[in-house]
Amino acid sequence: MFQFVKKYLSYLLTGSFSVVFAACYGPPMDLENPKHINAKDNNNQAIPGLKVTVFENRKPINELYTNESGEAEFYLTQKDKYVYSAVIEDVDGIENLGEFQSTEVNLTEGSLFELKLEIKN
Repeated sequence: MFQFVKKYLSYLLTGSFSVVFAACYGPPMDLENPKHINAKDNNNQAIPGLKVTVFENRKPINELYTNESGEAEFYLTQKDKYVYSAVIEDVDGIENLGEFQSTEVNLTEGSLFELKLEIKN
């Protein structure tokens, strides 16, 4: 009897249980809230290399760049009474289709954000 209890206790304590638990109850909450930003210019061309800074209650929590398709994807753990936003800015100057104006997006509502960025004058 002791061997039986020892075997299952070892199973629970070694982490195998967490794999079974995750498989039964789904992924963690932070993986269930994807955000997708798609940045284009006025000619509908994707803008690569834009810096995307993600904020939680005005504090930066993540920084990434748009890919060749002008897209950036990330996940948030949205908490009650928190405000999430992103600032999209051109940090490479006139490379990658020109120099674009920065913009800010509220990420609290929605998951897909299609942005049209204006060229700086």
